[in-house]
Amino acid sequence: MKLTEDLADLFEATLPFKLDPFQRESIEKLDAGRGGVLVSAPTSSGKTVVAEYAIFRALRDGQKVIYTTPLKALSNQKYHDFVREYGESKVGLVTGENTINDDAPVVVMTTEILRNLIYEDPARLDLVRYVVLDEVHYIDDFPRGSVWEEIVIQAPLGIKLVGLSATIGNYKEIAEWMAENRGGMETAFHEKRPVELKMWLAIHNRFLPLFNKDGGIDQGTWSKGAQEEEASYRIGQYRKLPSNDLLHVLPELKRLDMLPAIYFIFSRRGCREALQRCAFHDIDLTTPEEKEAIDRVAAERLAGLKDRDEETLFRRMVDARLLRRGLAEHHAGLLPYHKEMVEELFQRGLIKTVFATETLSLGINMPARGVVVSSFTKFDGVNFSNLTTGELTQLMGRAGRRGIDVIGHGVILKESDVEVGTIYEVAMGPTLVVESKFLPSYNMALNLLRVYALAEAEALMQRSFGQFQKRLAADQTQERLVNVRERLADIRQMWDDPEVSLDDVAQYFKLEERRRSIRIELRRLRRDAGAERRSRRGQRGRTRAMGGADRVVQRLEVEAKGLLERQRKLKVVRSPRFGEYLQRYGEIRGLQKELELSERDLGGQMDEYARKLRRLCKILTETGFLANNRPTDKGLFASRVYGENTILVAEAVWAGWLEGLAPEELCAVLVMLAAEDRERGRDRRTPHTPRRYPTHAVAQSARLVRSLYFRFADMEKDLDEPNLRQPSHDYIDFAYRWAGGEALDQIPMPPNVDIGDAIKAMKNLYSLLRQLEWAIRQAKLPLEPVVTQAVARMERDVIKRTY
Repeated sequence: MKLTEDLADLFEATLPFKLDPFQRESIEKLDAGRGGVLVSAPTSSGKTVVAEYAIFRALRDGQKVIYTTPLKALSNQKYHDFVREYGESKVGLVTGENTINDDAPVVVMTTEILRNLIYEDPARLDLVRYVVLDEVHYIDDFPRGSVWEEIVIQAPLGIKLVGLSATIGNYKEIAEWMAENRGGMETAFHEKRPVELKMWLAIHNRFLPLFNKDGGIDQGTWSKGAQEEEASYRIGQYRKLPSNDLLHVLPELKRLDMLPAIYFIFSRRGCREALQRCAFHDIDLTTPEEKEAIDRVAAERLAGLKDRDEETLFRRMVDARLLRRGLAEHHAGLLPYHKEMVEELFQRGLIKTVFATETLSLGINMPARGVVVSSFTKFDGVNFSNLTTGELTQLMGRAGRRGIDVIGHGVILKESDVEVGTIYEVAMGPTLVVESKFLPSYNMALNLLRVYALAEAEALMQRSFGQFQKRLAADQTQERLVNVRERLADIRQMWDDPEVSLDDVAQYFKLEERRRSIRIELRRLRRDAGAERRSRRGQRGRTRAMGGADRVVQRLEVEAKGLLERQRKLKVVRSPRFGEYLQRYGEIRGLQKELELSERDLGGQMDEYARKLRRLCKILTETGFLANNRPTDKGLFASRVYGENTILVAEAVWAGWLEGLAPEELCAVLVMLAAEDRERGRDRRTPHTPRRYPTHAVAQSARLVRSLYFRFADMEKDLDEPNLRQPSHDYIDFAYRWAGGEALDQIPMPPNVDIGDAIKAMKNLYSLLRQLEWAIRQAKLPLEPVVTQAVARMERDVIKRTY
């Protein structure tokens, strides 16, 4: 402990501030614990300091650290932070698009890259002492959550894990699971925000405090909200009219000194519209000095652009006058350069209001003084639903800048169709509880079976967080089943009639069930018999012979009569307590059914993931990726290509379908399996237009890829195991032109797609091509020269840039 204290003091001496008690506690537990430490604390509370201590300790001891994040943008941001802190020679970066100084003692990478490294080159982890898992609560994310679980289960036991998570309610549960896999895991929990949050409810463009000084419900605000709801019930159209308006909310934010603010709007179109309204009404939130500072930053960044076509596109798409007035938008559809500039200007306090979708609340460091939630409902891809407590907490986590603001402000705009009680229920709800989204995949199956026998791979499935949570739920269910069994036993023992036994009542119910099924069958047969008789009418040589349905009806009627006679002879029927006995036995039957169903469900859940793995292996065996539960040469090749459509890519390459394509044609075909069409916002009522392909070779290959998908999808459907994503068609022409070298500002955009979506698709394609290049080289396949050319053709500054 003394050594730990000395090291913590030495580390603290390198910082411009004193360690908080929870930071010092986390550091002590990291040094003392065997498996590492899980730190759960609010956004901007300083939990990254624990990771920085791990880096300090590793550099001092000549060891290595891997720092992982779930997002490439966050990895890039951390890389630059650490370069400034430790120097360029000591920090590396590995993402799908970049590999920079990957032998450095501190390497930042995406979580998926670390998972791939564990499978592909575990020897590179020999000198690694610490792995930092930033944003551990992403374990709740589908489909990326499985990656965290794979790392925790399979990372070498000599590595200590530093888990950094937002405030979650079941952090101890996660730590217990990690401890099972790592031989121990300490926890540090801190729920106090670094900057106090004050929440407001906006009604008629006026901000009312949501809570009083004691933290309880503000009765004045509740009453005001309830009055609005009453008015909405009295006047039908009132519910459709907005209670607040952007043009009045912004001045109120400025008047109450809540700027800079993030104004969350849950649609890109809404963000654009808000910005356009601000432009139309000449809203200006910056001083002349701030306008000059914005001009300088913009000029510096534009001068740093390597590709002039990106600058041309930026100037065409972005209204610089709005940036100068301190107004901007931020969402995944923006040109990356535009988004990067907005982030820098906002962090400097020069952008006063940014209209953003909820993606801004994830990962990127952009705290504000104020946060506005414009709607309490959002579309989840299927329907509209209220925000959850976890989602609201995530959004409000941006309010309050540590070291700058004394109080952060969170404003919820009241809507007429959302009750004030619902808002309070969510705002006061329990902390986010993380649920596993673990799901075995084709790639996981192939990589596990490279190293393990099938039985061992199935045992690894049992070590997942998903199975851990099912086991906990099963333990709790077993406790309830004990109660059910005890109650059943008591009811049986308390049966108090010596003349009528439980078996008599059971026999009555058994006979009654058979009689009921006969009645149902008779109704059906009589309909059939009537139809049969009608069909014989008018036929020559009509006979009175009995039809088949009539004979069965007669037999069942005889059986039903015999059952009724047997029932009447039972003692229970003649008992004066007949009705009571039926009711009591009905309760017994209900408990028995509940017991049987629960036991069956429990049995099915205990090996759910292992069964899923076996079903995946069946498909992989049928398609030649596995033989005797070991990867074939084709399977080994597929195991090195990561993503949802691994086996489609591998099958197309292995079958030689992509040979003979030019580099730009190869890009056009592979983007179908690398990208995902943007379905939201697409008008499904518009008639389907014929697909157009840039060349005949692309058209032919695209048809083969689609047929391949449907062949695999049919096999998945037979086993009730959907895994593959349908091939994309939005970006075929875009990828062809991009790889052909056309200027970015000249390539036409696909319908319903923003430039940010298109560039994300190109990044995914570039990442897939890099994986393919390496996998093909290992397999010595003839496609290697074309793939290498395609990688080179795809490279542009917007792909490789890390800032």
